[in-house]
Amino acid sequence: MVMNKNWELEASKCAKCGKCRSVCPVFLETGNESMVARGRISLAEAIRDNEIIYTKRLKEHIYSCKKCLRCVHICPSGVDYELIIQAMLDGIAENMGIPLLPKIIFRYFLPRRKLFDLLIKGASIFQKFIPGKRRGHMRHLPLLFTGKRWMPPLAPKTALQIFKQIPRLKNPKMRVAFFTGCLINYVYPDIAKAVVDVLNRLNIEVVVPSDQLCCGIPARSLGDSIAARALAERNKNVFESVRLGRIDAIVTACATCGQTLKRDYIHLLGDSWQTMAKKIYDISEFIEKFTHYETKPLGQQVTYHDPCHLYWAQNISREPRNILKRSANYVEMENAERCCGGGGIFSLTHYDLSLKINEHKMESIKETGADIVATNCPGCMMQISDGLAARNMPKKMLHTIQVLQMAMRNGKISR
Repeated sequence: MVMNKNWELEASKCAKCGKCRSVCPVFLETGNESMVARGRISLAEAIRDNEIIYTKRLKEHIYSCKKCLRCVHICPSGVDYELIIQAMLDGIAENMGIPLLPKIIFRYFLPRRKLFDLLIKGASIFQKFIPGKRRGHMRHLPLLFTGKRWMPPLAPKTALQIFKQIPRLKNPKMRVAFFTGCLINYVYPDIAKAVVDVLNRLNIEVVVPSDQLCCGIPARSLGDSIAARALAERNKNVFESVRLGRIDAIVTACATCGQTLKRDYIHLLGDSWQTMAKKIYDISEFIEKFTHYETKPLGQQVTYHDPCHLYWAQNISREPRNILKRSANYVEMENAERCCGGGGIFSLTHYDLSLKINEHKMESIKETGADIVATNCPGCMMQISDGLAARNMPKKMLHTIQVLQMAMRNGKISR
């Protein structure tokens, strides 16, 4: 077995106490010991000791991890489970290979923005011919992983195309670069519009580098370290060149992209990314730390879902709530930090299981009676929208920055 040896030290810390079982969203639905951190650590040790070999069944157990990091926070021994599961994913890729279609997309389409745009354009055309059925405007996602994933229609124009040219502000207070991420770029460009609009209203100039690529987390989640590192290096070069024009920060409106840029890039790029990592902020984190704003709260109730990759991976929960409390009638949902079942690649490879996890979130949302469900992750937006459509629950699904934009347009804005 070829795996990063650093995982062994972390695995040795595991006391096999089983506390991870009480919070793992996958285990809580399946009751399968092999689908929880303790069980997967035992599998990793068994591979190391040549007691088992890589098989399709083993691959299923490893791919079932959502990498939500809840187990890391509850672990009394402080095990860095993230390092262990990534070593397992890398080991599967090295010993069993990477599925052909994702490999082609990761290595040949994602690094070539124009080519990937053409692929997505073809998917959007094909998607129009797929009936929406009971899920309203949501349709199956063609191509990619040939799974059951439902999602909103792909946007006719991407965020990067929309913001290819942005007027410069006179004497801006700050200047930031915006990392869009794939879902915002191709599915939710209105989130990007809200980010730029809100920041411009606060006299902050926004640069949206057109050469930026996917953050690489889909490739890293399937153990394709070659593709993930190549994408990270390209993005590093793009944002370093922008920085030469003086930017104060890099902001993102995607929890998963934020985690990847802040944490995973340090593993992929080493010390060369350390300085840049300190400049990266979730949009709510940035607004709360660097700006002062006024709003006229909306006359609607809004509730908030904590994305795992924001709450557990970045320790950000207060900031989006502060924004929402100043933007509308805020109501807290029960277990707001409980996983919605999204998790990127997980919701493609384990769609039915992701829906079971999502059921708990639907119940929590229903109990709030809120008109708007807000979150800081487009992946969670897609997953929750899917659940709401399936249940025929007429709730508006928005990003926190979109709610703030509406509240700013509703009243006077402080610069």
